[in-house]
Amino acid sequence: MVAAMKEDKYKRPIKIRGRKRDESRTDSILQATISLLLEVGFDKFRVQDVAERAGSGTGAIYRRWPKKESLIAEAIRYMPVTEVNITDDPIADLRTLINSQCNSAFKKPDLVPGLIAAMRADTGIEEAVKAGYSLEHYRSAIVRIVGDDHPQLDLLTDLTPAITLYRASFTPEEIEPEVMTDKIVSLIMSFAKQP
Repeated sequence: MVAAMKEDKYKRPIKIRGRKRDESRTDSILQATISLLLEVGFDKFRVQDVAERAGSGTGAIYRRWPKKESLIAEAIRYMPVTEVNITDDPIADLRTLINSQCNSAFKKPDLVPGLIAAMRADTGIEEAVKAGYSLEHYRSAIVRIVGDDHPQLDLLTDLTPAITLYRASFTPEEIEPEVMTDKIVSLIMSFAKQP
């Protein structure tokens, strides 16, 4: 019994083992992850690059997230919600929103196919994307043009980003983002004129 007490005397309590986690480092790792995902996509994403960009070691990252996919899933949950600038011109607001998406999608045409592949490969990434994915900013912009009782409102809301992502992923060289923006806005306007 005395020997056991002496042995316990030299053990550190479990509570204080290791260093206290630096939450500012967690934030910088997540910010670095987000910027890398948007810059290089899911296919070329490497934890080593996150560590370098965040000024952290890979060990600090793997202590927080045991695998790359866990880090990606949390970064997706950490991404900010799309802010929409609302003015007194609903058509200009819609055009700005769509043009922003077109420019992003056409600059990085591999981003969405990479995201879909990542979602299929990891349920954590899939859940994070589905939990954070919202078309509310499109819906609210379209409602201002066609009205909230339009029978095709849900379809227009779904089609607006879908057309852009499809074209950017499969035929990015065939159309300019500004031309794509004009075509989508014209499509929505044609529904606004329908009874």
